[in-house]
Amino acid sequence: MSKVDVKSFAQLGKKTKLFFSLAVIAGTFQQVNAAVGTSVNYEAKSFVKEVNRLQQQVKGKVLDAAGKPISGVNIAVKGTSKGTQSDALGNFTLDAKSGDVLVISSIGYKAKEVTVSGSTVSVQLDDDQSQLDEVVVVGYGTMRKSDVTGSIAMVKGADMIKDQNFSPLDNLRGKASGVNIFSNSSQPGAYANRVVIRGVSTINSSSNPLYVVDGVVMEDFQLANANDIENIEVLKDASSAAIYGARGANGVILVTTKRGNKDGSRSISYQGSAGVSSPQRYMDVLNAQEWVDAFMIGLENENKYQGKSWSLDKKTWFNDPNYFDASGNPLYDTNWQKEATRTAISHNHQLNVQQGDEKSSVGAFLNYTDQQGIVNDTYSKRVNGKLAYDAKPTSWLSTAVNLTVNHTWGRYTPEDGGGQDARRTMIEMLPWYPVYDKNGKYTESSSSTIAETLGFEGMSNPVAILDLQKRMRYNTQIFGNAALTFHLADGLDLKTQFGVDNHQKTYKGYSSILLNNISKPNGWAERNHTNTFYWQEETYLTYNKQFDKHRINAMAGLSWQERTYDYDNSRTEGFFDDFYEYNNMGIGITPSTPGSSWNKWAMNSYFLRAAYSYDDRYSATITSRYDGSSKFGKNNKYAFFPSLGLAWNVSNEEFLKGNQTISNLKVHSSFGLTGNSEIDPYKSLAIVDAGTILLNNSRAPYSFVNTISNPDLKWEKTAQFDFGVELGLLQNRLNFDVSYYHKKTTDLLLDAPLPTASGFSTVMKNIGAVKNQGLDVMVTGTIVNNENFNWKSSLNMNYNKNEVLQLGENNADILLNSWVGGANSVIRVGENLNSFYGYRRLGVYTQADVDAGNATLSQIGRAKRTTEKEIIGKGLPDWTGSFVNNLRYKNFDFTLDLQFVKGVDVMQQFFHSTYDRFGITNGLKEILTDAYNGSNPNTMQQAIYLTNGGHAGQDTNVDDAWVADGSYVRVNLIQLGYTFNADILKRMGLFRLRIYANANNPFLFTSKDFKGYDPESTSQYDPEMTSQFTAQGNGKFGQNMTFFSYPRAKTFSLGVNVTF
Repeated sequence: MSKVDVKSFAQLGKKTKLFFSLAVIAGTFQQVNAAVGTSVNYEAKSFVKEVNRLQQQVKGKVLDAAGKPISGVNIAVKGTSKGTQSDALGNFTLDAKSGDVLVISSIGYKAKEVTVSGSTVSVQLDDDQSQLDEVVVVGYGTMRKSDVTGSIAMVKGADMIKDQNFSPLDNLRGKASGVNIFSNSSQPGAYANRVVIRGVSTINSSSNPLYVVDGVVMEDFQLANANDIENIEVLKDASSAAIYGARGANGVILVTTKRGNKDGSRSISYQGSAGVSSPQRYMDVLNAQEWVDAFMIGLENENKYQGKSWSLDKKTWFNDPNYFDASGNPLYDTNWQKEATRTAISHNHQLNVQQGDEKSSVGAFLNYTDQQGIVNDTYSKRVNGKLAYDAKPTSWLSTAVNLTVNHTWGRYTPEDGGGQDARRTMIEMLPWYPVYDKNGKYTESSSSTIAETLGFEGMSNPVAILDLQKRMRYNTQIFGNAALTFHLADGLDLKTQFGVDNHQKTYKGYSSILLNNISKPNGWAERNHTNTFYWQEETYLTYNKQFDKHRINAMAGLSWQERTYDYDNSRTEGFFDDFYEYNNMGIGITPSTPGSSWNKWAMNSYFLRAAYSYDDRYSATITSRYDGSSKFGKNNKYAFFPSLGLAWNVSNEEFLKGNQTISNLKVHSSFGLTGNSEIDPYKSLAIVDAGTILLNNSRAPYSFVNTISNPDLKWEKTAQFDFGVELGLLQNRLNFDVSYYHKKTTDLLLDAPLPTASGFSTVMKNIGAVKNQGLDVMVTGTIVNNENFNWKSSLNMNYNKNEVLQLGENNADILLNSWVGGANSVIRVGENLNSFYGYRRLGVYTQADVDAGNATLSQIGRAKRTTEKEIIGKGLPDWTGSFVNNLRYKNFDFTLDLQFVKGVDVMQQFFHSTYDRFGITNGLKEILTDAYNGSNPNTMQQAIYLTNGGHAGQDTNVDDAWVADGSYVRVNLIQLGYTFNADILKRMGLFRLRIYANANNPFLFTSKDFKGYDPESTSQYDPEMTSQFTAQGNGKFGQNMTFFSYPRAKTFSLGVNVTF
């Protein structure tokens, strides 16, 4: 083929801007790999004559052994860089001259070479069983899937990016059995997803899995660019995860990113999408007239049952002419949820340039994502660049370099705590206030004169908060690795790799002097900065060899890891106006004491794996890791984590060979130990607290020993047993993958009480135990498969039962999440780690109770509860799963992704405001329909009593009336796509083109007793989750406990994937 240089492209660029851009890229990559030509085609006749003068167009069709078309088959002209792929019907078109040899290849089929002798070619490919046996990424290497003895879930990047979410964790949802991903927030980029693999097994350590990207541990994986991912493997059992030892107890997620091409081709591709988002549902609150009516009912109830004598004339209460008419009816009716939300626009753009062959390859990837939040003024943006280069300069050496630079920034609104933030005031703000008063200023709860009498909850309206409070986050990540692989002998390699993960995080916040009950009248400004730097160096020897019926896969190596953390913060108050915001904190007249902190930890590890397979039937794998960590006591710096796995490929036995029904049958089992080292780096040491204190109008330093050391502090250890069966039926058209697991975690880190005489209250010890057991189920099937129509389905389910086994010597309860009524959750022996804690509501007191002498008149309409608290629900589900259908009809494709959760509760903490504080806030519409009114003695909702000053108030406390069934079925994704025929694209100068339309989260089916936005949410973000120790936004014991939340979005988008 004639090579087309940059000058030729530039001339074509006069006719089209597209080819000018391609010219620059092509010229650049020609320097890197001059052996690779170009396959770019152009309609213009002069171009066709110049490049394809001696060629003809060959059309063909690729079929399998049964005569059915195969899509996605690679067809290349041998010895050149020209190539194409078969379309959905197996058809292809390629420029080739008579005598050229076509190389046809596809995963799962034996490659075939065909010599061109005419204008049409028909090729039939035979199955290749050795290729059908997939290669699976495992810790520090790869293995044949048939040889794997552990439980590993595999997800392809192409399946993940269908969802087009900002975070790769949102895209992974429901695609890997045993991996529960809680998308607790719909706010882009603000709060991380919570990921739980086979249950929560810790109390004071992190419950997050370990993320390993291209062999390097990565923090803040939720900010990574999902478009860069080639595939993901999730290591769930000890046989697969124990190779990561002290960091593998919560499971390991291995991520392989895209790299350059290896087949001698060059490709330039673009994936883009744009969408609009809006709230999936609104909370049903009182409108302005309903609020006034409910207020008057409250007055009537107080007169009837509480001995009051309030006027029942509306005019005497609602007499501010700015907001009410002469009859006391409201002039305005504001839906604050709709005022504070919007139709958000988002777009995502990914450009990939890949080329290379077996000697060297390069891939360059650039992404820009702009995602608006559905709440006003919230957004997140990302610019991400990735470069991957692989080379084999000599027969004994291979090199690899991978570098990613990721910068994200955005504005957010808080979702944790109980402050008067927008997510709260869009529900609580009184509906008869407009957004602006008659002077054009934002209204607040005290804008009306009647506020002086009624004493409303102090708050600004949510539109004002979102406008006048600015919270910005910036995160710059530099991530990458460089590796050398020495090929010492056939099957024997020595690899050394150095990797880094550096994060520079900055937060800037400013709250206006105008925001009532937030920052009025002083305002506040704050900044903080975090710098984390992690590096690892790992060197390991691998040996892969097959001798007749024997196959060996062995690996041994050592690792060094180190992480430093540096943090500083500043805050000031006392601003005279909002002009400078956080850009000149020196003008704040009331500065707070600045803060800073620093720490470092290091690990040194030795590891090995030995896998042996005999005759493709029997496999055994042993792994071990010896970890040493600076985090633990001097008597327990090192720990040993072994595992053993066995597998039997029954379908390869003589008695099943050729079986027409059973295509694949494999049983596997494993047992091993993993550890959890994700704790404060200095937890085993005596900690000295130091600072300054104000004495005699000047600051004096202080310091004292705050905690006692424990030289015996050691790792939490998880012993896990796993047994699984893989079954393929009817030539693998129906496949089952079922695993049972039993995990027992011991040596849990807990605070043990100390005698008062010691001078300390507690010391951290290893004294707890937790058990998780359950099932992972994956069922995949090809329902229909013919030339024009294909239908594949997959059902993914996980069942998990969690139980606390031990909590120290006395097994005393651990009370958590203190709020209204004290602790709202409890950790108790014999119960689920994520248990809700409160009273049982038995009903409400009625006139019948008074008549029976069981209540007083003033108790009528009050809640009737048990006298002792008990467990009233749990926040983690028994069952989670998904049901995904992929259909293809000719060039059309359709995806329906359903996700479900069963056996879980949700604590609606917002009932405290929306039921029990009515009068000073707005409330749910059910106040009018469900509240006790004398004629509904069986209701569970209290009578309307007003919380305003001087009024009766509500009896508010945490009880099971706040708890609803949190089970749901979510339509996660509906997608319709169309792939254009190759012959049409040829004339357009394109290689491949697909367009699609998406609907994300368009429908949610859940309990009618749930009144919030989405049952899967939390307001209980652990304080540690904003620190250096664990990923942000992972409230371990507050799942499905929601005070108020960011509304969940539904998104409709259009996208295009094009390859030039």
